[in-house]
Amino acid sequence: MRSLIQIFPKYFSKKHRWLSCIVFLMILFVISLSRMSKVVKVRNAHHDNSRNEELIVRHPKILAKDQFVHRYLSKGSVFKETGAYALVTGDITTSLVHSFSPTVERRVAGMFADPLKQHTFLANAPTFKWHKGELVTVLRIWLLKEQYKLNNKWPANDFHDNYLFIQKFDQYFKPITNGSLLGIPSNKNWDVGDGPLEPRLFEFNGKLYVSYNIALLFGDNKALDETVIWDIEAEQVLLPKLKNAPVVPRDIKHGIARDKHWVPYTNKDHIYFVHTLDPLKIMKCNLPKSFSCEFILGANKKVLFDDFSMPLRGGTPFEFYQYPYHISVGHVTLFKRFKDHDKIRRYYTTNMVVLSVEPVPRIVYVGDKIRVHTKVLNSVPIVRTSYIEDPFLFPVGLILEDKDTLYLGVHVNDYSSVVFRIRGIKKIMNQIIALDSIEKPQNGPPSGHLHKCVKLSAERISGFTFKINYQN
Repeated sequence: MRSLIQIFPKYFSKKHRWLSCIVFLMILFVISLSRMSKVVKVRNAHHDNSRNEELIVRHPKILAKDQFVHRYLSKGSVFKETGAYALVTGDITTSLVHSFSPTVERRVAGMFADPLKQHTFLANAPTFKWHKGELVTVLRIWLLKEQYKLNNKWPANDFHDNYLFIQKFDQYFKPITNGSLLGIPSNKNWDVGDGPLEPRLFEFNGKLYVSYNIALLFGDNKALDETVIWDIEAEQVLLPKLKNAPVVPRDIKHGIARDKHWVPYTNKDHIYFVHTLDPLKIMKCNLPKSFSCEFILGANKKVLFDDFSMPLRGGTPFEFYQYPYHISVGHVTLFKRFKDHDKIRRYYTTNMVVLSVEPVPRIVYVGDKIRVHTKVLNSVPIVRTSYIEDPFLFPVGLILEDKDTLYLGVHVNDYSSVVFRIRGIKKIMNQIIALDSIEKPQNGPPSGHLHKCVKLSAERISGFTFKINYQN
């Protein structure tokens, strides 16, 4: 202000004070317009996926405190057409910042007319997204009916197994709303396993959607465990219409066919779903008028989902990092075999995955197991001990806060829902982008290569031996 008085002394005299106010306001207006122009340019660059754009933080920062801090050295592989060609390392710090459990479970238990208190309510699969300044979260509510089937002793009052619960929070993870069940009507076809599972929340054209999988019957005793979408604003279910669908309903006597773990990403005003990571198969879909999808990559690869041959699977939605790179956290399912008996136990890991969306979509990088403090892993019981004996995380929610920090929504041991803050990804991403820019691969690795890499990585960290049957 003093510099203005020195330059225009007469306009700041008492006689011309009104004029000085107008001049001052005009200067502020010009400065404001200049800043707005820069913001618009940056946002347009983000919208157009300019090669020089940076990750734009357009939502509040999460201000929750770090708890149970854990540091480790991450190792991951960068890929080209022939397979892995470089190892990338970096120091990663993980910390617990929020637990939805047991608050959500207590809230939900009060919604059910269960006078005998026979049901166990678990909240898992927490997915979240900033939307209009609020942190929208969706969780799967699981009524643990498997325990009744094992004992063949059913509760007096029966309900569906699974529901989706929605609640909004601020940047401190303080609730803004009480939370409610999404009004998704679900079929009743099975003793165990009814209702929506594994939600993944995403935004497209300013609207929120949640994808989930559900087992459906199609007549003639044919069934399919299929991915569908719930339009949160319209409160409407969208069933997929796939051209050249690789998975079709089959007779349940052969087991239910599975078509799940799809993970979405957006690029240039279009919505895509990664159908499988290895082989990489991607669909371009039409929302919201319909849910019609067409494969733009991998349509000729008729590899069907199989537990024992496809350990690397979809986890969180892919989030934009820097053109053309997007980040997701996938999950790996391996099987431990024992020489002295026939039992098989699942072993899970969570792994960061980097996707380049153009010119030809390809997987650029897969990291090793994301590690967290053992006190968090051991703080709750493993629910399905007949299948699993090692503590684990299962990822479905992801927020990229800045170049170095992401937030990961997971459930722990199928029992509780938490959020981890992960720092240190900037150094890793800088190495990945530099290597990829030099090598300039035209395509991703051969089919089956990523599955082999995550298997070897899990064996190195765990000390276990796993066996997978690769599909050609």
